[in-house]
Amino acid sequence: MEMRMPSAEALLHRVKGLRVSQLTLEGGRQLSMRFSDGAVLVVSAGPDVLAVRLSSAPPGSRDASRRPTKRQSEYLAFISRYIELFGRAPAERDIQRHFLVSAPSVNQMMQMHERRGFITIQPGIARSARVRLDVSALSGD
Repeated sequence: MEMRMPSAEALLHRVKGLRVSQLTLEGGRQLSMRFSDGAVLVVSAGPDVLAVRLSSAPPGSRDASRRPTKRQSEYLAFISRYIELFGRAPAERDIQRHFLVSAPSVNQMMQMHERRGFITIQPGIARSARVRLDVSALSGD
């Protein structure tokens, strides 16, 4: 049976800009990478063959993981409003003052938002957070 492998360009296009949320090595022959959007890239090594498979998460499980909690929605709404008012994303210190929480709490929440794909952050660029969800749709929670 012949396996059809996606081209390197197609793989790159599909995963470009996504963060790896989990990396697993199974038996020294199979590497699995789970990305922030739920996609999974599996690379399997056989004696004479290298197989690559890219799949998306099952629709039901992906929808559940893509839904922020009430508190996460509050953070996303704050970031979105801040961008509307000031034309740039808030610093973590601004979020800390608004929610009256510690700096590590804000940092952890921002990292979690990015892992789950709710926001994007450009590494090394201050105030680069961008909300990737329709915040107005979350207000009903």
